[in-house]
Amino acid sequence: MIMTTKLERIIHGKGEVRGFVFTREFENEKGYVYRVDNGESIHFEAFYKRERSICLDFEKRIYSETEKKEIYPKSKDFGIWAWSVKSIQKGIDYL
Repeated sequence: MIMTTKLERIIHGKGEVRGFVFTREFENEKGYVYRVDNGESIHFEAFYKRERSICLDFEKRIYSETEKKEIYPKSKDFGIWAWSVKSIQKGIDYL
């Protein structure tokens, strides 16, 4: 049986999105819509659910065959399987 760890409801940004707070506002079987607050403005990000195997050993590149985790899209994924939108309804419409 494969176990999948879901994305957190609230995610605090790191790296290029440090200081951003991502809050899940909507979920269905296909994907998520998160509210993104950078302290100055708010927008939404809609994306399809994707998962990856959990890495057990980075040096040897060994991945679990039974444990996966859902992933949040990276910048390069927007326009492909993720979208930045102005309203939660527009995000829901994408899904």
